[in-house]
Amino acid sequence: MDDQVVDQKLQEALKLFDDGKSYSDIRNHFKSELNEETISYIIRLVDEFAIEETRIREEIKKAKFKMYLGLIAFAVSVLLVYKFYINDSLSGAISLLAYLPMVFSLYLLWKGYKEEQILKKTEPEIDDSKFRMKRRRKK
Repeated sequence: MDDQVVDQKLQEALKLFDDGKSYSDIRNHFKSELNEETISYIIRLVDEFAIEETRIREEIKKAKFKMYLGLIAFAVSVLLVYKFYINDSLSGAISLLAYLPMVFSLYLLWKGYKEEQILKKTEPEIDDSKFRMKRRRKK
């Protein structure tokens, strides 16, 4: 079977999958058009794509968690520094130590934000010996 036809049917199968169809529904959809080997191949690629899409979503959740952790750490460190300044108990080099948690929390915020932005631009890909397929991920 021609690679363009397979690619076209793969795009159709991915659309069906996005619409909530199961693998058996997709298989039945193509039963009259394609042979069993090609259908199995397309189902395998749809499954690989779904796995990659899920992995990217999980990585985005981890990046957001880093951002929330950094935000909470920043708020706590600001409150601690403010409390120490009210009591005038910060002096010299010790005052620099009070700012370290604040700097670390800002780093966590920045790192989480950068990871999230990179992952949002990442498109799931399926590498195969016959062709390379790229498709937009569901929002």
